[in-house]
Amino acid sequence: MSLIIMAIASGFSYGFVYTSLMAKTPLETAQNLADNSELLLAGIAGWIVIISTDLIVAFSLCTFFISTNRKISMITAGIRLIYTVFLILAVYQLAAIRFIEQPTVFANDITELLGFFEQIWSFGLILFGLHLMGLGYLSIKSVHVPKFIGYLLYLGGVIYSEINIVKNSSLLDVQTVQILENELALPMALGEMLLAVWLIYMHLKNAKPAIN
Repeated sequence: MSLIIMAIASGFSYGFVYTSLMAKTPLETAQNLADNSELLLAGIAGWIVIISTDLIVAFSLCTFFISTNRKISMITAGIRLIYTVFLILAVYQLAAIRFIEQPTVFANDITELLGFFEQIWSFGLILFGLHLMGLGYLSIKSVHVPKFIGYLLYLGGVIYSEINIVKNSSLLDVQTVQILENELALPMALGEMLLAVWLIYMHLKNAKPAIN
């Protein structure tokens, strides 16, 4: 359930709020932020939900897979926790924008903060990809998870890490990277979403009926 909540919050905070506030020029972006300060605040609240559920998911998945391979399960959870630290640092950049009283006056400063947000989060997503690879390995080895979900998790992890390595190394231009991210969005997210659905199914299946 936490994974589904996280997906909804991510779709709102990044897919809707962040992308709708960004514009082609620093001044236009600053004006959008000035005119929609409450929307930015709602987006930050969504990021806080994502961070909170990240911690829950890291612990829950570690507990679920610990019987499959204790060492790999703990390493995988640890990587996700480090990713969450990167995410906290990234979201802090957005929170700093919220306290700028005259965004249009400090448009260049806002652009710098947004750049820090993108860069820090992108570094974190390299680790998130490694986390998904770990989950893929654990899922393939587990007797409780269909192996195809494990392969999809591993594929998604490889894509996450490689795209963000390319982004941070400037091997491709920003527009090309954005196109790749859009084209590969489904395979990146599919494994994690299917794992969430499968875990909910297993929970409901194993739940004992209530005694009247």
